[in-house]
Amino acid sequence: MSSNVFRTGIGRLVLGRGPDGLRVWSVEQAPWSALYGAPVEAAILLDGTDDVDQADLALVGEVLGRIDHYLETGLRFVREALAADPAFFGLTAARSEPYLGLPVTDFPLDHPRLDFHVDEWHLRFAEGRLPICDPYGLAVVFDGQRPLRVEDLSDATAMEPVEADAPDGAEDTAGPE
Repeated sequence: MSSNVFRTGIGRLVLGRGPDGLRVWSVEQAPWSALYGAPVEAAILLDGTDDVDQADLALVGEVLGRIDHYLETGLRFVREALAADPAFFGLTAARSEPYLGLPVTDFPLDHPRLDFHVDEWHLRFAEGRLPICDPYGLAVVFDGQRPLRVEDLSDATAMEPVEADAPDGAEDTAGPE
């Protein structure tokens, strides 16, 4: 299979390798977020197959096309989860109060990234001022368009930079960074 494919509504996807045989299709042209004033990296992660069409590409296109809507949905969901269970986030009820009054656009989570799997997708915030964010951030897990839960990533393993596959017959000429 080619290491680059184009899918309508998504654009060019570049195949790379992740840990434990995970196949990572990175969105070459990351969607721009006006909310964050920066592009938001996105990837489709597949276990045991290179077939990007196994993912829900219509959903991927929907999320990429309405990036700020989904970022705001995720931020709102985290704020509501914080109000319901401040201890999960490493805070007392009193210490969570200042965060609960913030507009969603000022909620203290940064560096969003989208990771799409076959059965769900994750909106990961790599950094934030909440204790739960140390050291790898947190993720909002979605089922389709609906947020399901917040995941604590503090025990996660850091993912090494994704290495793009070289096209058939081509050598990887990238040197060390």
